[in-house]
Amino acid sequence: MIIQFIKKSFYTLLSYAVIVTLSACGSDSNSTATAGRNGPTPGTLSINITDAPVDNVKEVWVQFTGLSIKPAGGEVIDFTFDTVKNINLLALQGELSTFLIDKAVIPSGRYNWVRLNVNAENDGDNDTHIKLNDGSVHELWIPSNRQSGLKIITRFEVSANGNLDLMLDFDLRKSIVLSKGNYKLRPTLRMVKTRETGNIRGTIDSALLTATNCSDIDPATGNAVYLFAGTGITPNDVNSVSAGPLTSARIKLNETSGNYRYIIGYVPEGEYTLAFTCQADLDDPDVNDDITFGFTSNITVTASRNNLPITAPETVPVR
Repeated sequence: MIIQFIKKSFYTLLSYAVIVTLSACGSDSNSTATAGRNGPTPGTLSINITDAPVDNVKEVWVQFTGLSIKPAGGEVIDFTFDTVKNINLLALQGELSTFLIDKAVIPSGRYNWVRLNVNAENDGDNDTHIKLNDGSVHELWIPSNRQSGLKIITRFEVSANGNLDLMLDFDLRKSIVLSKGNYKLRPTLRMVKTRETGNIRGTIDSALLTATNCSDIDPATGNAVYLFAGTGITPNDVNSVSAGPLTSARIKLNETSGNYRYIIGYVPEGEYTLAFTCQADLDDPDVNDDITFGFTSNITVTASRNNLPITAPETVPVR
């Protein structure tokens, strides 16, 4: 049984349709991204990143060098980090996140996309890498990353004298692919207005974690809750085109209460289907797997205007 606790308010949400592509970048000039003297009254922009998890992995480190945003009627604005940001995405599950830019002053108006710049080449340097449960470390690279960035084609608007908080959800369950002994990153992201989302919390009956259809008898592996857009959805694996999950959450033991809990953070307002599986570790993003789901449940998420990012503690990457 799922016990659900949803942050609620009567704040209206404008949903985003998000498309993530690997797109060629031009030679944009560096910029501190401040508004021009004769330009529109500025506003501020904050962009945080969070993560939907993956199984059989201890750490996933991605090295970010900067990001760019594109005004609807102007030149690209670049943010080049003074020091690269090494971020362990697996430390950013549930409500946890970390900022990429924080209250950056930019011209008010409409914007067409955000592009993330990362060091993820197939060059033998573990700047972006993955650490498995067995302790081994492997280079994690994005094909053609030298010519491209992670472009999230999503329109947003910054109001004059206002602050816009955006959340990027980096879905590792869909993004990490093992191909011919190499770990590749095929980024799948969604972007939402942070203040126009709610969080889903719940518990899972421990008996479900060791059911006969589970991948093994270890209650700490393979257990996840998948979230699907719409109610009454028949759940499917992450490879499914027609009914793939929007995001997912791992099941974790709360040692204080003894309950197995999950948190799905930063979900846009709307109607959803929750589905539990103890076979998430068998779900290959490149294969249409026959994953068994223990049960499903309909849920309504109402946005919370006060749903602000919770910053995860910093850790040091292992090379």
